[in-house]
Amino acid sequence: MAVSQNNYAMKKPIIIFSLLFLTICGYAQDTIESRKCVAISISLAGFGGDYVSNSMGIQAGVEFRLKNNLSMQCDLRYIFEVGMSTGYGQLNVDVDDLNGIAINTEVKKYIWRNTNEMKGGYIGAQGIILHTIALQDNHQINRTKIGLSAIIGWKYIAKSGFLFETNAGLGVQLIISNSDDNVPVGYYQSKEFPWSKQYDSGTSLLPDLTWNVRIGWCF
Repeated sequence: MAVSQNNYAMKKPIIIFSLLFLTICGYAQDTIESRKCVAISISLAGFGGDYVSNSMGIQAGVEFRLKNNLSMQCDLRYIFEVGMSTGYGQLNVDVDDLNGIAINTEVKKYIWRNTNEMKGGYIGAQGIILHTIALQDNHQINRTKIGLSAIIGWKYIAKSGFLFETNAGLGVQLIISNSDDNVPVGYYQSKEFPWSKQYDSGTSLLPDLTWNVRIGWCF
């Protein structure tokens, strides 16, 4: 029964975030102007998983024009545990049975070169909600990140429609962690790099440095 309840707890936030993402995408279809410009892409940043544990991810998204030189990007990332090092060595927090999801939203204002075609240089804002559930020493750990950043980026679109995009940003993130069974604070002594926050417990407001590289196709 306990295993069944844990599986339900892991699936519930994934279902909620997925429905939210589908709602955003549905809104996108309703707001596209007569001069259509929609970009579908995958994100290389998503391969990093949650960036603190032995995890990886798969992230894809869509960008659509709001008006003139203003657009919105919506990305959905599925995060899962990997049994081998993701390249961070001792910087990883070791967990088991990790599953999670992240929704990343960017509002971009194109300010240089072909601004009405959703390409060239842009500035904007990025928001992210990330939630993971994992096991550590048979205890369930819930971790949520809420982040907001200012970003600057560049997007290239070839005549064929192929696109390449990169951006970076700086902002703040609120990280909330908790464990089941009233486990003592800091019981696992696992800390997130580089801020030394306890992985299993506590709430912290921290700086956040973001980056992204996307490849995809524009229609």
